[in-house]
Amino acid sequence: MKIRVMGTRDECEQAQRFYERLGRGDNVLYSTVSGLYPNRGSNNQFRVYVEIVCKSEKIDVYGDTLPVRNEQ
Repeated sequence: MKIRVMGTRDECEQAQRFYERLGRGDNVLYSTVSGLYPNRGSNNQFRVYVEIVCKSEKIDVYGDTLPVRNEQ
């Protein structure tokens, strides 16, 4: 799952902390959180990029994530 968060510096820093903690959860295989990037043409709006791979997904040979079916 790829997420782009946009907001003020404080909002984006809070989002960074949130997603970093989320990445240490039991249901997450791994996560990455980028640094702050300023939005073009704005002095007070920023963005952060997040990628999360849940344990319910697997990674194929091309690096894409695929859903995992629970076989019963």
